[in-house]
Amino acid sequence: MKYIIAILLALTIMASPTLLIAANPAQISRATFCTGISDHEPINSPEKISVGEQTVYFFTEVRNGKDQLLTHKWFYNNVPIAEVPLRIGDDRWRTWSTKQVWHLTPGMLKVQVIDNNGIVLTEQEIPLQ
Repeated sequence: MKYIIAILLALTIMASPTLLIAANPAQISRATFCTGISDHEPINSPEKISVGEQTVYFFTEVRNGKDQLLTHKWFYNNVPIAEVPLRIGDDRWRTWSTKQVWHLTPGMLKVQVIDNNGIVLTEQEIPLQ
């Protein structure tokens, strides 16, 4: 009986970090479209993206997300066009993904930031004109 209790106690202790991660989900403190990144910061966060722009960036600053995997899910006119997995390396982490858009016609771009449980943490839209 003592052996079973010891095993149950050990399993509970080993499961605790997982429970802590689930109890403290990643939080998005900033998320924006931009036309570049410099020194881990977004450059030029426009209200619209010009047709013919080569590359669009989606910048995300994450809090409380160390060792989690987030995904940038890109949409064009509500149709998924890319999923970019992003490993979060610390409790405060700045990351981004890019999409080539030079070939797209006017429409709407959208990015959802999704955690490893499939929960949408934030989403942003921007017109492509």
